[in-house]
Amino acid sequence: MYRHLLVALDDSPLGDATVTRSVEFARSAGARITFFHAAPDLAATGEGALLYTLDQEAFAQEAAGAASAVLVKAAAAAGAAGVSCGTESRTSDQPAQAIVEAAHRHGCDLVFVSAHGRAPGLRGWLRHSVTQHLLQLADLPVLVSAVESNDACAPAARALGIVAGEHRAIAAVLQGLQHLVRAARLPGQQLDVGLAAEMVRYLREFPGTQHHPKEETVLFRLLRQRTHELDHVLLELERQHGQEQRRVQALADALSRYDSSEAASLEAVGDAVQQLAGTVWEHMGMEEALVFPATRRYLSEGDWSEVAQAFTTHDDPLRELQPGLPLERLFRHVAAALLRKDMAGVAPAAASATHA
Repeated sequence: MYRHLLVALDDSPLGDATVTRSVEFARSAGARITFFHAAPDLAATGEGALLYTLDQEAFAQEAAGAASAVLVKAAAAAGAAGVSCGTESRTSDQPAQAIVEAAHRHGCDLVFVSAHGRAPGLRGWLRHSVTQHLLQLADLPVLVSAVESNDACAPAARALGIVAGEHRAIAAVLQGLQHLVRAARLPGQQLDVGLAAEMVRYLREFPGTQHHPKEETVLFRLLRQRTHELDHVLLELERQHGQEQRRVQALADALSRYDSSEAASLEAVGDAVQQLAGTVWEHMGMEEALVFPATRRYLSEGDWSEVAQAFTTHDDPLRELQPGLPLERLFRHVAAALLRKDMAGVAPAAASATHA
């Protein structure tokens, strides 16, 4: 049985689905995971070269941003499932070769990937040609868990991959808040209030104004039209949506009262974080264990097209607060900051980190 998986990810909805499949596989096998993301050299593109010329710090943040977001979300999914994992990102224009080298570097005994196939217009570097090249290069087993263009459930997988990816983003920010509180409890340390406030803003704006409402008005509505089997579950989930936002507000209030000279104020923040995290873990677990399987059984292909369209057309809820800062850029900023903090004391050569 395999003990250590190298899971290759891109930043497409299929990458989110690959995270879910690989975590389930690793949990059933009792294996650990190293999530790996290889990105092309941003400086080699015209836009990247211009950004480097104009602002080298912004270039560095943008170059690391996509990988940070992908890997932090993946680590959050593994952590929620109790699967030990590590993460690594590399800059490479030969992703298949980079995957093989990473598998050997981490002592993995199986490479776990998904392939987009030949479907046109799909973003992400892990396309059919890369997977095919990987199969030719690899000198250890490769498991292609799905080929999207051959998957009869591809519309459902894509749509649920998007929803699950947003769950991972929310979970990652919550884990980051827990990390900030733990770090602040160390001797001589203080809570990074600015970063914590940025995370709280993300949790207020994104789940509260985009993710939860679209779940209710699109995904839940369509499921109710097809079956009454889960009516009581959907009512409970809608109640939990309101409860989550009240707990986000309670956390914001605790942060506003934080005083670094008073230990009690840090404990109040910590309690608010834990209460919010517990509510969100329970909520997302219920959705993924009960609602996701039911939607696969009952929703039609047309329904899935509506779900996918709804979750790929988010308006920017932060535009009025900070013009020009899309949600994805905000998450990448938070994710990059989390990785930098989490790598304290870890060799930064390959931007890798380990999460137990």
